[in-house]
Amino acid sequence: MTIKRLSRIALLAAALLPVAHLTSLGVMEASGFILLVASGALFALESSVNPSASLERIHSGAAMPIVGYAALTLLSIGVMLDQPHDQIAALRELKWVLYFFAFLYFFDRFWSDAWRRYIPVLSSAVALMGLFGLCQFVYGWEWPRPESVLSPWGEYFRVTGFFNQPQSFAGNLGMATLFLLGFTMSHFERGSRVVENPPFHLLAFVIMGLLGVILTLTRSAWLGAAVVAVLAFGRVKTSWGAITLVVFLVLTGIGWYSGSPFSDRLSSDVSVNEESIEIRQELWEANWRMFQDSPYLGIGPGQNLSRLEEYYQEAEVEYGIIDRAHNNILEHLAGQGLFVAGFYLIFSGYFLWAAYCVSVRQDADRFVRSIGAGSLCAQVYFHILGLVDSNFFDQEVKNIIVWVWALTAAAYGRNREPAVT
Repeated sequence: MTIKRLSRIALLAAALLPVAHLTSLGVMEASGFILLVASGALFALESSVNPSASLERIHSGAAMPIVGYAALTLLSIGVMLDQPHDQIAALRELKWVLYFFAFLYFFDRFWSDAWRRYIPVLSSAVALMGLFGLCQFVYGWEWPRPESVLSPWGEYFRVTGFFNQPQSFAGNLGMATLFLLGFTMSHFERGSRVVENPPFHLLAFVIMGLLGVILTLTRSAWLGAAVVAVLAFGRVKTSWGAITLVVFLVLTGIGWYSGSPFSDRLSSDVSVNEESIEIRQELWEANWRMFQDSPYLGIGPGQNLSRLEEYYQEAEVEYGIIDRAHNNILEHLAGQGLFVAGFYLIFSGYFLWAAYCVSVRQDADRFVRSIGAGSLCAQVYFHILGLVDSNFFDQEVKNIIVWVWALTAAAYGRNREPAVT
């Protein structure tokens, strides 16, 4: 009875979590925590009966680099941080490791083709948030937030969904939308031929989600979505990828000369865009100096933010904005050092490779291959955004990428070896 109740709780939380990724950090945190606790309890119960089976469920090729990442981050916390509140804050950033293994255990234990019925739910949520983004952009809706998203960018509105920052909404909605794009496009292909009528309604929902991403006016999201779309269509037919590329180039040209907010964002001649670029350059230079000062353990997790002003004082900077490094690799290098950054690159590369392998595996069914294709698209988009933003350190975005990684690891593991019963 206990196992049955825990299973129902875990399934309910898992069903709620992907929708929460698009709408609410609070619900996201609550449902994720419930799934963590329920999965932990189920793991403990199974371990008491069959330890080898329970451990096999959380086995992954990424396990060692993730454990290495966590161990060396803990070492950096212990050696480089003196204040208890800094140590506690850094430990909270590591909770994603527990969530990853909990999600991986859940996906392995409750893997079922019945989850394909969840795709219409996710696609409907994506389409509704895209529609909400359109209305938000047109009517200038803004929910109460700590700071306005209007003033930094002039007179036009950047879509934020229900989040505080456009980048967070662009990250989450973009990953969900492009996951669906990859999932949908996989139904067109078998080699280079269309084998059956694809779900065109899913493509319509993807377009609606992409509209919401575009209206965040986040340039890295535009680039990431364009690159992933070209790759997704090109995997089906090379000509489709070429046509998609031409379409995006034409749209870029229209936007450039439209005299609209889109042309302002595309042009680097606008003063606000020049400022955005120069601020990032200042951040990159300061974080690189931090890495040079302490290359092995970094200056301490989170300290590259709190000590940024100190480094700015050593150099002539124009803006001196206190912000994240705006690059995932630099963020790791400055705060946690070379080895942690190396582990991050290793397991990030592993999940990309695993997603690709699942997407092309001929002995897997179409649903599994579609998950692999969707995961590959979502991850590529995440890493493109991570070149100019520290999106792995954005709690909203980190939640969804950890979810995607766990799903990918479970799909790869279950189709590589016989499933654990």
